[in-house]
Amino acid sequence: MFDAPAPGREPERSRLPSREDALPRAADLARRVSALLGQPVHLRLTDNRATLVSYRRLPEGVRLRLHHLFLDAPDTVVRALALYVSGDTAAGEVLEAFSHAHHGQVRRERRPGAPLRTRGRCFDLKAVHARLGAAYFDGRVHAVEVGWARRPARRTRRTIHLGGYDARLREVRVHPALDRPSVPAFVVDFIVFHALLHADLAATDAGPDAHDDAGRCAAEHTPAFVAREAAFPLREAAWRWLLENLSSLRRG
Repeated sequence: MFDAPAPGREPERSRLPSREDALPRAADLARRVSALLGQPVHLRLTDNRATLVSYRRLPEGVRLRLHHLFLDAPDTVVRALALYVSGDTAAGEVLEAFSHAHHGQVRRERRPGAPLRTRGRCFDLKAVHARLGAAYFDGRVHAVEVGWARRPARRTRRTIHLGGYDARLREVRVHPALDRPSVPAFVVDFIVFHALLHADLAATDAGPDAHDDAGRCAAEHTPAFVAREAAFPLREAAWRWLLENLSSLRRG
């Protein structure tokens, strides 16, 4: 596991590249590392703020989790990655120097101890959390924090992440685009319910793929997840409203 160095002061921070842009570059990087190691490499990109490189040796090859800043790594750094995976801890110095030079691509950690903002203009997520926790989770998710994410820069987005659970911080963040009068309350309830369900299942799933290195829950929804999500009475109506209004939500 290679941890990120202490953050520096840089004015610009790059965003996670789009899937269309990242996939071919990630495949090429995996091939380069695989050729150096002489074994298959299964690469997964992360936006992890603390651990930039981690790996596991499996019978079918190496499972490598890598921060997206390494997508443009030169040959020297790629060789250092292969050496690091091979057990040469000295190669970590090369990786640390490269991460220092590209630290603007590592998103800032939320200040430790800083509480999430729960009360919005239209919805109080503390009340939503309490109501859903009692109705669907028997109080098991009371220790999870739920609040509004920081409002992003004003621009039209190609994609939007409306809500999610961070397992490392044990918190649910909801996109502020949902905090407006035109959004039905049951839609906000569903987004919070969906994220809390991930939190509840993550607490009982100790498997390595329960969440990624950044703490976010895995994208796959298991049959158990889908079955429990069906307990939300307005699930289909919420999905329908979100699909019909996605364009306006992207505009912020």
